[in-house]
Amino acid sequence: MTPPAMASAEELRAASSLPPETLRQYLEVTGWLPAQQLERATLWTRSEDDGDFEVLLPGDRNVRDYAGRMHDFLATVAAVEERPIRLLLTDLETTGADTLSFRLLPGGPSGTIPLFNAADALTGIRELVVSSTFAFMHHGPMLVQGRRPERVLEFARTVRLGTPRAGSWAIAAHLAVPRVGVDDTPPFARQVSLQIHRAVRACHVASGEVVRRFDLGRFLRRTGEGVSSNVCDALARLGRNGVPYDVGFDWSRQHPTSVPADSFRFDERRIEVLRLAADQLKVAVPDGEATIEGKVSGLRRDTGEGGQATIRGPISTVYGSSERSVRVLLPDRLYQRLVAAHGRRQSVRVSGLAVRGHIERVTRVEILEDSPDA
Repeated sequence: MTPPAMASAEELRAASSLPPETLRQYLEVTGWLPAQQLERATLWTRSEDDGDFEVLLPGDRNVRDYAGRMHDFLATVAAVEERPIRLLLTDLETTGADTLSFRLLPGGPSGTIPLFNAADALTGIRELVVSSTFAFMHHGPMLVQGRRPERVLEFARTVRLGTPRAGSWAIAAHLAVPRVGVDDTPPFARQVSLQIHRAVRACHVASGEVVRRFDLGRFLRRTGEGVSSNVCDALARLGRNGVPYDVGFDWSRQHPTSVPADSFRFDERRIEVLRLAADQLKVAVPDGEATIEGKVSGLRRDTGEGGQATIRGPISTVYGSSERSVRVLLPDRLYQRLVAAHGRRQSVRVSGLAVRGHIERVTRVEILEDSPDA
């Protein structure tokens, strides 16, 4: 054990603002055991190779010498863990939170970053949280996300950002994870954190596979893991102008998980690939079975039997869903049904085979029972 350090006045103020419950949770998950219950405090002990250690935890902040006890608490725990008090404080403040760390590596003076890079990094972090929350709630892959429901934005507003640290330019996003309920269902915030982890890992793998030759298929095959145009765009924004960065994960200490606390490095080439993937996923209609639902916005009679219709609305493919206008090639009988639906302003659902961005070999046309537009 290293000799106890002296807490600075700023560190002491920060610790004194923490509720005793937070300190208790930290001791609980880091190997300390409650040994004796006193009148307004609890004595905790921890056994190490070089001896047994004790620390006194006040029961509330109203005890007269609370600040003094906090000083002893910080000094003892930091000495046992053999690290600076400031690092212990960081963990104390985030004991009940999953932490996403974003460390950018721009050129220039240590701890600084160009203004527009910082602005884009914050936008990227926000979009990564929002799009991953939406993906988790949607329960299905999406090529491009549409309008986000209010619940997604409500959760995103609970995420707190830590201040950048010197050395590089780093910022942390803290997702508060409450205690698990009686049914042991992981809290919503933890499930969002895991969704972000899956999406970042999938984008990291896909971008690494195509650094020499771009292939959108590598991203399409991972839409089930959270890859989408929105996530790719968020990660590309984090690395504005090719500035490399790391994304790290640290799980709440009070909610252990078997998922490793990984860190992922995105270099200039990976960032370029992610930007390209974001653009192409936004307009992609992957080959294969597809269904589109919406209004007919255009009709064109082909030479010979049949015609073409343009339908605007959500399209579903094996790789996920998005919303766009798609050209559909139909035999005469089905074409006439869409002509009639267009005249009545009715929505339709068309299923067929997507080939090179349009739908052909139509197998089904449904006229949906909805009210005509006013």
